[in-house]
Amino acid sequence: MSYTEKIKTVLGAFIGIIIILLILGSVLGFSMIGSVGVSEVAIIVDPLTGNIVGTVTGPRFFIKMPWQYYVKISTSVESLDMWTDIKTGQRGEWPAIVCLTNDGLEVYVDITVRWRVDPERATELYVNYPDLNWENKALVPLLRETVRNIVSNYTAIETIEKRAEISQKITQSFIISIKNERSLAGAISVEGIDLRNIELPPNFKNAVEQKLAEQQQKIAAQFKRERILIEANATATSKILEALGEAKAKLIAANATALSIHKILEVAGNNTDIAEIYLTYTLLKELVSQGGNVYIIVASGGKEGGIQVVPIPMGKG
Repeated sequence: MSYTEKIKTVLGAFIGIIIILLILGSVLGFSMIGSVGVSEVAIIVDPLTGNIVGTVTGPRFFIKMPWQYYVKISTSVESLDMWTDIKTGQRGEWPAIVCLTNDGLEVYVDITVRWRVDPERATELYVNYPDLNWENKALVPLLRETVRNIVSNYTAIETIEKRAEISQKITQSFIISIKNERSLAGAISVEGIDLRNIELPPNFKNAVEQKLAEQQQKIAAQFKRERILIEANATATSKILEALGEAKAKLIAANATALSIHKILEVAGNNTDIAEIYLTYTLLKELVSQGGNVYIIVASGGKEGGIQVVPIPMGKG
């Protein structure tokens, strides 16, 4: 082999080594760079030592050793949907929670929980749940237990009447359960809970609707009775007042007549004939005011005797 050929061989080998080194360097360089996005936290793990060497909160790039790897955990708000459409059979991420009420009725609770991971405590959460499955293993069982415990304190009808109270108690109890669960390490923050529905059995719902309809009818009937009673009382009161008025008027008229007779007797020297004439005149005057005819019966003396009826027409004016 000539000198020139040796040089070419050496240069070729050198260039090949450089290319290999560049490739290896590029691979190593890229493997040393990591990235984490918005609302994410990266857990950096060293497989050689078996330790977690750090956490990085996004969004940013970071440097790590080539043999180290990292796990991303979302810190954005997540939702846990548990619902079932009884009519269509459709369901959410999880089916509705089946519960028993205080009076032994089976109900279906539709609920949604909004939660997120605290980035400051993500490392402890990852250590306890390296498969990142804390929702299935912890949140869902705790929520089911909480809802069943709360609903069991209420009767079926109370689940309708006290829906807001039940929702509030579920929220408070679930937050306490999350904080007391040691495996979650306080890394789960509950942002809100929506109690979407408490589905009652169809036969019970029909019974409730029928009962409500009967109550409405009862209220309507009672209102009608009260209205009739009020009207009757008003009519009776009106008649009583009218009768009292007439009685007072007659009493006043009688008093006036008695007073007039007394005055006439005083003037006439206690002559009762004049008083009788006055009473007759007063009676005739009253008859005239009422309209109609007046008949005077006159008895004639003598042997044959007889009675004559003298009609006196009473016209107005």
